[in-house]
Amino acid sequence: MADKASIQKAGKLKDREFFSGSRRFALLAGLISMILLVVLFRTGSLQLFGDHDVAIPETVGRMSEIKLDAPRGDIVDRNGVPLAVSDAVNRVEMVSARMTNEQLNRYLLDIARLFDEYGCPFNSPLLKWFDVPSEYRSLKLLETSESLPFVFRQSYDEIFLWQTDRDLFNLTDPEKATTERLRRRMVREDPDDFFDYLLYDFFVIEPDRSSGSRLYTDGEAFTIMQLRYLLLENNWLFVSGQPLVLADEVPESLSARLVEQNYRFPGLVVTRHYKRRYTDDARYVGHALGYVGLISSNEYNRLKNDGYGINDVVGKTGVEQAAERYLRGESGRMTLNSWYGEGASDPVTYPGDIGVLPMGGHEVKMTLDMDLQKVAVEELEIKIMEYRGSRHRERILEAPGGCVIVLDAKTGAVLANANYPNFDPADFVTQDVNPDAAARVSAMLRDVETRPLLNRGIAETYTPGSTFKPITGIAALEAGAISPFNNVLTCHGAQEIGGFLWRCYAYHGEIDFSRAVVTSCNLYFFQIAVETGIDKISEMGKRLGLGEMPGLDIGGEVAGVRPSREVKKQLNARPEDQTWFIADTCQTSIGQFYNSYSMIQMARAVAGYATNELPTPHFIKEIVAQDGSVLIPERIENTPLGLSPQNMAALKEGMVALSKERTNRTGVLFHDFPIRVACKTGTAEAYNEKMEPISNSVFVCYAPADDPEIVIAHAISDGPFGEYSADISYRIMCEYFGVEPTHARMGNYDEYRGR
Repeated sequence: MADKASIQKAGKLKDREFFSGSRRFALLAGLISMILLVVLFRTGSLQLFGDHDVAIPETVGRMSEIKLDAPRGDIVDRNGVPLAVSDAVNRVEMVSARMTNEQLNRYLLDIARLFDEYGCPFNSPLLKWFDVPSEYRSLKLLETSESLPFVFRQSYDEIFLWQTDRDLFNLTDPEKATTERLRRRMVREDPDDFFDYLLYDFFVIEPDRSSGSRLYTDGEAFTIMQLRYLLLENNWLFVSGQPLVLADEVPESLSARLVEQNYRFPGLVVTRHYKRRYTDDARYVGHALGYVGLISSNEYNRLKNDGYGINDVVGKTGVEQAAERYLRGESGRMTLNSWYGEGASDPVTYPGDIGVLPMGGHEVKMTLDMDLQKVAVEELEIKIMEYRGSRHRERILEAPGGCVIVLDAKTGAVLANANYPNFDPADFVTQDVNPDAAARVSAMLRDVETRPLLNRGIAETYTPGSTFKPITGIAALEAGAISPFNNVLTCHGAQEIGGFLWRCYAYHGEIDFSRAVVTSCNLYFFQIAVETGIDKISEMGKRLGLGEMPGLDIGGEVAGVRPSREVKKQLNARPEDQTWFIADTCQTSIGQFYNSYSMIQMARAVAGYATNELPTPHFIKEIVAQDGSVLIPERIENTPLGLSPQNMAALKEGMVALSKERTNRTGVLFHDFPIRVACKTGTAEAYNEKMEPISNSVFVCYAPADDPEIVIAHAISDGPFGEYSADISYRIMCEYFGVEPTHARMGNYDEYRGR
């Protein structure tokens, strides 16, 4: 019993402790509640009865951000001549001000009237699809009160897809309109009916269809529709509070008014935007310079993690693309404040603080010399026009295109990169406002025959013909098949080699290496090639960069094809066609067979055997930071070749002797040139796209012969003998060395041939 009493007593003590703790907790909670009630009461009294409510009216607001564009860096030539620059323009952007439909229609009409007052057009993509007839387009829509007819501006099939687009009007195919509800939302085939649908049903610009009374004229309503459609096309941006471009290149006076009267135009913000502009000189360097355009979906997916937006502009080709990371500036950020004043129904949106200042892109200096580039472009076109329609070996020449490459022999800097056909990169940035430019761009993108956008100097390969003979010659000299002091062979005009009877175009008799270069004696090079062997010839070609990627700093380069035993096996499926024959070596030695190289490869090879170092060609000289300091210096990479100086001298003298040979066009031009020039001509057998046999007119040279500074290589498809294209190099050499030309251009090919 005592134990039971003890247990009961202990239980009562625990109960008292529990209730005592609960009372303490309740008292504490009550005290905190009283304090909170006092604070709440005091706050409410201040808001309801405080005497500061007149000085500070109640407002509510929100903040958002807008991106501030940064100017793209300039691109200049090696001497600072501007080629691509960025011009600052005022842009008006719109953000959602959260208006009712009726308010939005009135607001957009006010904006349209303001823009009309300043003669400033706004972005109206609706006009691509739907418009007034052409005879009404001169009307001032905001001033006319007459009823307007309407037309579709695309084919029925395109209009059908446009109207049924789920992200736009989402209308129904008439064949599928099985209910009354769907029939009310059928595709409108009549443009006037479509206008009424937008007016009363879709945009609800006019709320009262039944009475016939109107708030707006047809012109006013159609103007509102244009802006409403702009918002519709960009609905996701608009509803998510992102800025939508309303107009570019807005006059300064209109920009100032919008800034001053931002309370009247809520949601409109004036920002500084930068547009790419290509100078007049840019049309000479379109392929190397490149052009910019709106980012594609693939580019966006690849670059979005680097901060690119879906409306950004990026480099598409050439240096614009290759130096994108340096040319692109860093965007800034500015806050937008939207506030509702006491009793206000519309918010006032105005610029806030600039959180991040935009940083302009860096300047890219190209290696091109515009003086040389212009001469190369002009002379290439003159020569092609001279060739076209003339006759060569019973063929009427078409000469569809060609290219010129000029290299700095010591550094590999590309001094000129001329192509024909050429193009003006300005067309790609003006096509939205210039119909002629748009037509040219469209034609270029569709042209698969002349391929005007192809940088032929780096992306087109040509059979080199006899311009390959110096490679055969230096390979034979290095292999010991001949030497600078023992190189006399006999040309009988015809000779059996490897089981085939080979013919030369003349009987040369006993002939040394130098004279063989001058006369381009095929039999001489057949003989030294067989003695040297294809393996050593191919290896020399590889050492000189032929059949290898040049390692350019812009895109588009190709490797070409260099003949070898392995290449023949790769290109022929049948085992009996894979064996290398002596005849193959003979064909290779004169630049035929599988030989196929770009002119930048040929120029690089010439620089190699002229200087004993193989340069890496490049188009970018340096990248200059905003403060003028060199951010990225010129990349000069030369690979020593280890050629014998005596062998190089023997080849050089043969090529110089050709420039003195006055029996051909090359010697006529260069025999009295004040600088010693080493050169080689080539007339290469090839086929055009129609598989017709043609010849390529090819020419390579370097000067001064004793201390090379400049290397030139050029080719013209479907042209005559290579010597006739020597005029191009002659004029470039005159420009480079400051020599006044003393020889007239060749003139018409037939006229020259008859002299």
